[in-house]
Amino acid sequence: MQKLRATRIALALSIASLLPGSEPTPPKIDKARWETFLRYAEGYIATVKFDIDDPKPSFVPGFYTVVVHLSNGDSKLDQSYYLSADGNTIVNGTLWDIRQAPFAENLKHLPSDGYSFGRADAPVSIVLFSDFECPYCSQLAKTIREDLPKKYPDKVRVIFKDFPLSAIHPWARSAAESAHCLGDQNADAFWAFHDWVFQHQKEVNAANLRENTMLIAKQQKLDEGKVGACLDTHAPAAEIDKNIELGRVLQVKQTPAFFVNGRPESGAMTWDHFAALIDFELNRPKELTPPVEKCCEVSIPKVGQK
Repeated sequence: MQKLRATRIALALSIASLLPGSEPTPPKIDKARWETFLRYAEGYIATVKFDIDDPKPSFVPGFYTVVVHLSNGDSKLDQSYYLSADGNTIVNGTLWDIRQAPFAENLKHLPSDGYSFGRADAPVSIVLFSDFECPYCSQLAKTIREDLPKKYPDKVRVIFKDFPLSAIHPWARSAAESAHCLGDQNADAFWAFHDWVFQHQKEVNAANLRENTMLIAKQQKLDEGKVGACLDTHAPAAEIDKNIELGRVLQVKQTPAFFVNGRPESGAMTWDHFAALIDFELNRPKELTPPVEKCCEVSIPKVGQK
């Protein structure tokens, strides 16, 4: 009797899942087995900690998204996997639905607000995740701030988002707070700090950062008392954390990382390759694979890696 009842319940659930408007139930996963499997498959060392989310519907029918939160000391990384409906197949990579734009999933998360320059209706939108202490971010900053507006004065908009890698850059987060404390009074002051800190990056340190922030506040004719209070209270902390979390959702693993109309790119590109990437988006040529030089990356240690 109990077996017959269980069969009827299972059949009812199966029929319900096929009804219009119904959502199939995500498969349940054995998180301990997932950790054991992924730790070996990916080669994560013993000190890496796992926090595995429950499966959630993905944008591709028949697959679910499982986000695995990894941490090792101060280093944190979110890794997304795709799970088949039967719960047995894990996909580590990119899924595309040919009926949608290839970067539709990224575009769902990418912001349209934040410190920016360029026309709001520009045909190319670049969302940049950067770290003020990252040397390759400094290289890319020159390209974006000097070369980009000259060649594409009305075709590209750049939106800046914080992604300080505190595990390897001790004053990066403080610099992000400085930028916000200045920019909250005047957006031009944000970009003044942005340009200054990347131009003088080798001279900046944790000891002189505040002094230089206050000097820029004076030069920009801001309320210095408000800037000082902002720094003392770490007022921008929540906004910076929000940007970092957004980066993790978008699978940002290193800086600089940027999205060109949703297309993920990373590393310090030369101007020629960066311009080619913009032209690719504007003109849609058949092929383009610009080389990139990667830099500042928070890595989760694996076997055989230093």
